[in-house]
Amino acid sequence: MLRKIPFYPVLFAGFCVLALMAYNIREIALSDMWASLIYALLISVLVYGLTRLLIHDWHRAAFVAFAVLFSFFTYGQIYNFLKNVNIGNVYVFRHRTLLVLYGLLLIFAIYLIIRKIEMPESWTYWLNLLSIYLLIYPAFIVSSNVIQQFLAYRAALSAKVVKAQTTNSTRPDIYYIILDAYGREDVLKNQLGFDNSAFLDALRERGFYVADCSQSNYGYTEYSLSSTLNYDYLDHLNVNSNVERIAILKHSAVRSFLEEQGYQIVSAPTGWDMTEWKDADVYLDYDRSYSALPEFEKLVMDTTVLRIVLDFNLFDINRITDNNHRSRVLSLLKHLKRLPTEEGDLFVFAHLVIPHPPYRFGPNGEWLEGTPKDLPTAYINQVIFINREILQVVDEILAKSETPPIIVIQGDHGPPPQLSPSSAQKMPILNAYYLPGVDVDKVLYSSISPVNTFRVILNSYFGQDLSLLEDMSYYAPPEDPDALELVPYSCPSQP
Repeated sequence: MLRKIPFYPVLFAGFCVLALMAYNIREIALSDMWASLIYALLISVLVYGLTRLLIHDWHRAAFVAFAVLFSFFTYGQIYNFLKNVNIGNVYVFRHRTLLVLYGLLLIFAIYLIIRKIEMPESWTYWLNLLSIYLLIYPAFIVSSNVIQQFLAYRAALSAKVVKAQTTNSTRPDIYYIILDAYGREDVLKNQLGFDNSAFLDALRERGFYVADCSQSNYGYTEYSLSSTLNYDYLDHLNVNSNVERIAILKHSAVRSFLEEQGYQIVSAPTGWDMTEWKDADVYLDYDRSYSALPEFEKLVMDTTVLRIVLDFNLFDINRITDNNHRSRVLSLLKHLKRLPTEEGDLFVFAHLVIPHPPYRFGPNGEWLEGTPKDLPTAYINQVIFINREILQVVDEILAKSETPPIIVIQGDHGPPPQLSPSSAQKMPILNAYYLPGVDVDKVLYSSISPVNTFRVILNSYFGQDLSLLEDMSYYAPPEDPDALELVPYSCPSQP
């Protein structure tokens, strides 16, 4: 069969999608891959069928189809590699030049296949074998990830870290609001030139305790939130892979405890699979544009000749996707204001992907399009916008709640790598607590870190006796998030 049936064009198309999925397995949900894989296989069958109609030799037609598909699926990657090459301050490889060059090379390859290769069937065996070989590694990565997910989710669901017991008859709703990449006051002022004291003072006036020397325990969302929601460090939890981190993020010790207490779990879409609790009791969806492309499909397009469609924003693809991002943020803010009127005890997990990029909000919430030239200003504008919105959310929650609620407003880490290339800028975070009926000066302190957040809450409201852990921060560079190193606290006010 390997010698007689040339199936390698179809397998090569599948490999291009599968390999991309394997490379990005940390950030992309497996379910996001299937549509792209089907599209790739359909394109390969269509190209193969057309070449067969034009060329009556199956082996020669397969070779031509392979050349066409190779050009189609690798154009974007070659462009990414060459786009910054310049000679005399002139960028040589723009779309207008590379596309022409690629087209000429493809025509030349087709000419050689049709006119110069006398026995194309002799290539079939080796190209079939190569296509199978290429599929082995990404297929192994993806399939092993599926198995790891299954085992990790089972372990997370069965884990019971504390016993469910409470002395409270009127239990407060709990709002855990994560503002993605929201840095600490001194970082915003010293590194980005923005004085955030007015917002923090407004929180204090409303009864919040602001931990002005707080740092994140980890510099990346899945690390940070999985630790926070299981109130322990990842090495103590024996969690070593991203699959395990996401599993205990979605089905955490905090969630399990509160579910046993009878709390309703409330969550919402974020655009990131790792923080989307789609199995929550209440899932606060938003009015989305179904014409928007999922992130993985955009990623696949970015590696193909369809990169041109994205770069020139043909059919408003980027605008539609960015509008969905805005809709998720605005919808969740709106839902948070009405949630206190819901019956039952609520645990609200609200991950707002802001001030984290993309930078699509101006200081007044206005639409921003394109890549901002001044990233610090774009980031601060989003801080200004979300500050105003969060204060409105807090006021609505406090005004409408029958029982004073618990509210935690926290950055999962500091500003993104483009703005915070070092641990001193990336680790300090916003960390504010509203804990009604609790003497916060006895249970909170200026350097408290997220790992102790729910230890304090469970102790103060649910009759637990959990010792507070030493506050530690582990930083890793963006190119290797697993290369964790312990970093000291850096805060002017810390003794």
